[in-house]
Amino acid sequence: MGAAFGLQLCQHMGATSLNQDGLRTFGPFTFDPDGGELTRDGYRVRLQPQPALVLALLTDQPGKLISREEIYDAVWGEDTHVDFEQSLNYCIRQIRAALRDDSANPSYLETVPKRGYRFLVSVEIQYGQASRLNAAVVAAASDVPAETLPSKIGARTQHWSGAKVLVLSVVVLALLASSAVVLLNHRRQALPLRATDTILIADFENQTGDPRFDDALLTAFTVSIGQSRFVNVFPRSRLESVLKRMGRSGSERATVPLAREICTRENVRGLIASTITRTGQQFELTAELIDPGTGATVRSYKERSYGEDHILDALDSIASRVRVDLGESLSEIEKADQPLPQVTTSSLTALKEYAEASSLWTHTKYDDAVTLFKAAIEIDPNFAMAHAALGRAYSSYIYYQTDLGRKEYETALALPSRLTERERMVIETHEAIDLDHVEAADRLCRSYLATYPEDWSMRSGYSNFLRRHGRQAEAIEQHKRILAIAPDDARIWIEMATAYKSLENFSAAVQAYSHAFQIEPNWLTAGNINREYGEALVGNGEEQKAVSVFSDLLEKPDRREDGLRSLALLDLYHGRYSAAQVRLQEALQVDENNHNVFAAARTHFFLAVVAEGQGDNHTRLQQLDAAAADLKTMGPKVEWGSIVGQEYVRAGALAKAEKLAAFVTPWADGHDNEQKGYIRLVQGAVAAEKRETEKAVAELSTATDPTFGLSVNGLAIETIAHAYQRAGNLDQAIVWYEKLASPVGPLAFWEPQQRWAFARYQLAVDYQERGQTEKARQTVATLLDLWKDADANLPLRNSALQLQSRLAQ
Repeated sequence: MGAAFGLQLCQHMGATSLNQDGLRTFGPFTFDPDGGELTRDGYRVRLQPQPALVLALLTDQPGKLISREEIYDAVWGEDTHVDFEQSLNYCIRQIRAALRDDSANPSYLETVPKRGYRFLVSVEIQYGQASRLNAAVVAAASDVPAETLPSKIGARTQHWSGAKVLVLSVVVLALLASSAVVLLNHRRQALPLRATDTILIADFENQTGDPRFDDALLTAFTVSIGQSRFVNVFPRSRLESVLKRMGRSGSERATVPLAREICTRENVRGLIASTITRTGQQFELTAELIDPGTGATVRSYKERSYGEDHILDALDSIASRVRVDLGESLSEIEKADQPLPQVTTSSLTALKEYAEASSLWTHTKYDDAVTLFKAAIEIDPNFAMAHAALGRAYSSYIYYQTDLGRKEYETALALPSRLTERERMVIETHEAIDLDHVEAADRLCRSYLATYPEDWSMRSGYSNFLRRHGRQAEAIEQHKRILAIAPDDARIWIEMATAYKSLENFSAAVQAYSHAFQIEPNWLTAGNINREYGEALVGNGEEQKAVSVFSDLLEKPDRREDGLRSLALLDLYHGRYSAAQVRLQEALQVDENNHNVFAAARTHFFLAVVAEGQGDNHTRLQQLDAAAADLKTMGPKVEWGSIVGQEYVRAGALAKAEKLAAFVTPWADGHDNEQKGYIRLVQGAVAAEKRETEKAVAELSTATDPTFGLSVNGLAIETIAHAYQRAGNLDQAIVWYEKLASPVGPLAFWEPQQRWAFARYQLAVDYQERGQTEKARQTVATLLDLWKDADANLPLRNSALQLQSRLAQ
């Protein structure tokens, strides 16, 4: 930095007001304005040239309010055309990060809104010492090109002798001539990369004996390198599957020999190997940039830190040099190179908890991961990345607590100075996807992928988003593109299976699920995947295998209730309501013993479905009351309230349905299409029951759009058909009931399953009314074939048998 900084001063010595003589000391910091060098307790703190110029101006007059206009005149000037507001804000953020200052409770730098800035502490200036400019120029000549600095520094005159100007000018020009050669050599790519190439960061070799460094430094180094738009880091989440395909333990550490083998298998272009050692209070970090094909070290790096406080700064310095050697321009690095203690956390313990939590989540240890994310936040409440990770966890299908997820996302995004630009974009995009802000999610995904097209993780999020909003064909194409790069990604195979299942291509869905489980067997028992896989098996004619898949959960103490519910759904599918009731009552006991409120509510709902099928409306209402009892404490208030509300309508409890609708409507996120769809569902169901057909269809028609979510879509279709049925418009009722005619449709293995069975019966009745006898026979025969082992006392079964008898005459 020094050479360019010195040249700047020489060019403008006659027009600057800055006092460039002497070192400035404040608190633990020493600042040399001649060289733009800042140190803390004797160790250099990274500060880029423009922020250094601003700091020089502020420390020149401590305690005085320096207006934004003064800063502009001194640092940029009229002849420089930049986005001043953005550039100044960037400089202030960098200064605060270097000083570890909190903008909300500043110790060094105060912001006076709309006016300027004030340096709050006294500054001791050591006059009479020789300038450190020349030493700084020599030390930093290869760090920053002159063209990245501003072209003007000041408006007030400082007196310099002609001889001094001449001497300094000659020194600087000579140094610049030599540093130009250094820069050219330094900028030559050590390891040429194509846009699609990736690099693998091996596990740190931790020789300190301190376990905090094992994964924390790897995570931090990845974040620092990941700020680059030029360098693609091989995702750690892929390593486990790669190692297993190599016949190794998925948890094995990626040492250099093993990492080289991984690079060869996965066509990874570069490898970075790092080590941390300790002598007393001094830490030394070394790194090597390795060509995995030859094993040759093409660049080596070394940084020292006295005490733990500067380890991340040292790591940051290495990362910046690696990015240069991989071909990224210095100007690009300056744009996206925020200090690690700022954008991660200054607490190595918090960083360790975060890194371990991320690994646990990848390995489906969800509860343990959430516990550690919370622990990291407790240590550092402003750890933005940990808040975002917790937001993703809560918003996932594992927990489905979108209210909590939204709060964590909002907390993370309210800490912009604690995020890299890339992380900010990632969090904004994940928030929009997870909270179902459809238009924003689509826009943000496209924008991010235009900037980082090789980020397969974000592309997988986008593909999942497309699938959930009725764009299955587009989603499958995205899935295939990702799998061409990462064929071992179990999650992508599962998402593609779900897309195929939505298209009722059950054969392709089962194949995709099988690929996923071969890679990661634990996925078979994760979340709703077990039930959804079983549904695909039923659709593919492999019902006995589905029974086996569901039954496997009965042997797992922490998943037994899920297996019971899935088997109960299969019983309901075949009209075996008594058997389903026994399983559900056992599952309910487990849910209540585990204090799992939402799981218990779902089980109560299923028991209401059983009572409905058995013709027991009194018990049905009791179970619905229990399903809605703890709605205030649940995450999915809108979705669950809508589902229960619709069932209240069908059970004849219209007042309860309207009360429930009134409660959940204010909770709906206006940007969340799925939640908006659920509100329309319950309102449409109420209107249909009141025979307000036009209003009901108007409310529900929008929700039939697949962009509102497939579950909403299926319920909306059935409710519209029911509305037309109640209005006596059989032609339209038939049109809408036919949309649910698939043997394994969108309602067959979900909460409102009885509606799917009744829809088939009602469709057969309507066909008969319209004289379409053969269609009526086929439709009722399909239902009765599924219900050949059904309970003998079911009202719907008896009605279907009577209809079949009439049609046979």
